[in-house]
Amino acid sequence: MNRKKWFMTIGCIAIVGVVLLATVQLWGQTSEAQALTEGEAKERALEKYTGEIIETTKKDNEYHFVLKAETGTYLIVIHATSGDVVSITQQEKNSEQKPNKNNDNLLTEDAVKTKISSQGTIKSIELIQSESSSYYQAIVQRENEEHTLTIDPYTGEVTNSTKTSSRLLSEKEAIHLALDEVNGEVDDVDFIESNGQTPYYLIEIETDDDREATIQIDAYKKQAITVTWEDQEDAEDDS
Repeated sequence: MNRKKWFMTIGCIAIVGVVLLATVQLWGQTSEAQALTEGEAKERALEKYTGEIIETTKKDNEYHFVLKAETGTYLIVIHATSGDVVSITQQEKNSEQKPNKNNDNLLTEDAVKTKISSQGTIKSIELIQSESSSYYQAIVQRENEEHTLTIDPYTGEVTNSTKTSSRLLSEKEAIHLALDEVNGEVDDVDFIESNGQTPYYLIEIETDDDREATIQIDAYKKQAITVTWEDQEDAEDDS
């Protein structure tokens, strides 16, 4: 009786083994049958990335595609069964792109001025082009300082800024500006400079009709700020 059970047990184990072996073989055949062809895998790669496939290899269960795009060359690895992207690596950056002097995407000078208006008062702006690069260069006045800006001509982004302190207006230059405002003879010149205040000149000018004007000249902005006549000052004092 025990011997009969022993043989039955061995027989069951053998049957289970045969079934397992057949299942493994069938699964392997099915997996192989479901593997993507090279063309199908290439389509998967091009669905996700724009460019031209210039090289294809297959390693184990992966397709390796070398894709050439506008920005460079990339290695894309696609799983041969699932079609999933395993990895993408940039192999080479495209350094052949050069600015086109007639590029329609180049910003106009007015457009660049609008984009950098918050940087300060724009004193000058110029488009500089060469074989290797193109950029706008602008000089802006910000408070008491001048800044030279380098600007991307396609995006309007400031890529570099160099600060230089403005030169103070000389007394002779200040007198010249004052005489442009009021014609006459200079009677007195004072240079006023104090902490927290922009330096300025006060220039008194006597006119041919015996009136006297005091002109305030900003030493940094190099321009007249106020013109006050003596009779106006007297009238203010009387009031």
